Amino acid sequence: MTGLQQHGTGALSRMVTPTAVRLLMGPAEGAAWPSLYAATSPHVRSGRFIGPAGRDQTSGTPKPVELPTGADDHAEGRRLWAASEELTRVRFDLEAGAAL
Repeated sequence: MTGLQQHGTGALSRMVTPTAVRLLMGPAEGAAWPSLYAATSPHVRSGRFIGPAGRDQTSGTPKPVELPTGADDHAEGRRLWAASEELTRVRFDLEAGAAL
């Protein structure tokens, strides 16, 4: 429950979402756990996707999980990277590994 769910449209969404989030999602404190595990665990191998082990990957202990559909779309990745550079006004040279 990070607040991202509060932007649904329609009365039904605004009524149902808070209850559904409490029942189905883990606490906000646990949301960073998979990222921290992926970045620091000596057991994680490059190229793996780490997510929550719970039902529908909404909560639980971090573990290797299937990559979400479309996450390996290189053209979309380049588009998102370019948009990030434009919005942040920071260019990152991937070859050199440094911000320009």
